[in-house]
Amino acid sequence: MGNLYSEAPPLEDFYAWRDVRVLDECNWYGWFIDYWMEGGLMRDMFTHKITTTEHWEMLMQPTMYTRAQLDYDRVVGDQVVTPSYDPHCTNGDVSRGCKPIAVISAEKLRDYDEGPAETAAIANILKNDNRIGQYVIAPEAWNCIWKELIQRGKGLPTVYQRPGYVEDDYNFSREMLEEMVKELDRLIGKYGGSAWNSKPTANRIVELLKVHRTLIRKELGDVISGRRKLTSKDFLGPEERRRLQTKEKEESGNSTAWKDEKNNKRDSTQYFNDLEHKAQAEKRKKRRDLRVKERVEKRREMRKLEQQNKTRVEDDASQVKDDETRVLGENKIKVHDNVSQVKDDESQETNVDMPKLKRMMQ
Repeated sequence: MGNLYSEAPPLEDFYAWRDVRVLDECNWYGWFIDYWMEGGLMRDMFTHKITTTEHWEMLMQPTMYTRAQLDYDRVVGDQVVTPSYDPHCTNGDVSRGCKPIAVISAEKLRDYDEGPAETAAIANILKNDNRIGQYVIAPEAWNCIWKELIQRGKGLPTVYQRPGYVEDDYNFSREMLEEMVKELDRLIGKYGGSAWNSKPTANRIVELLKVHRTLIRKELGDVISGRRKLTSKDFLGPEERRRLQTKEKEESGNSTAWKDEKNNKRDSTQYFNDLEHKAQAEKRKKRRDLRVKERVEKRREMRKLEQQNKTRVEDDASQVKDDETRVLGENKIKVHDNVSQVKDDESQETNVDMPKLKRMMQ
């Protein structure tokens, strides 16, 4: 970033940029659920409208475009859109398509009371799959695996293990929480409707989302009542952040200076967009490097296997040759023994008949 900017913007600019991203993520959350439940149907992330392939390909690279460039009306406009599906879901990249066969709750999986049952649900899905069921470990070990990974923390780190933080450390404003409730209402209404409520996966989605909505409504009540205090570091949203900043400046007696500063303030959005692009590029490079490493290791393993097979074939050939030599030697000895035996028999017969021959000659 040093090649692009002489100095970093103030931290409060980052908080403002982050708030806008989080508001977008409220819509991405619902879009993600729709994507899988509808088998990869192409929809806009922000309006949830069915979209075109061109727009979809842009949406799949969100850090390459600004929010304005991805706007549905700007890209799609009023053209009639024929429903289409993500090629990854239709060309066999995802075996058996993208529609889920079950819905698993990460929250329940790491819950000390409900975790074992959620683990068993995953295991039963795998066990009933005719492709991999035979490789699933016995049910008696499932609970032990869960305890080792979750209770004893021997698996990958979870949000519970983040040092110095707990989930309640993150506060959201009324503006943010109401946007979350709005999206949850949309999803619950959609998947709880007649077009979906006969599907077990949809019913599980609704069950889980209702729990989330209850928790968020409770948090919203705490914010409205003032029981949950907000600071500038929290997720405030544009409106709440402006209100809080104005209040702080007025209380400090610098409201006029604050208004002048706000009017002359440089927009730092591009700085953080570029920073995000750089982070995404580094992630892509790491993924590419990992894929290259995996391919190299796979080729190395293949060469090792080929060498082992070659050595095994050579050993087998050598063993066959040794066996042939041994058999020939044994046969040669056997033939020699037989010849000796014949000679001995002939000699014995000759010795037996000699007296008789002498008598006949007398």
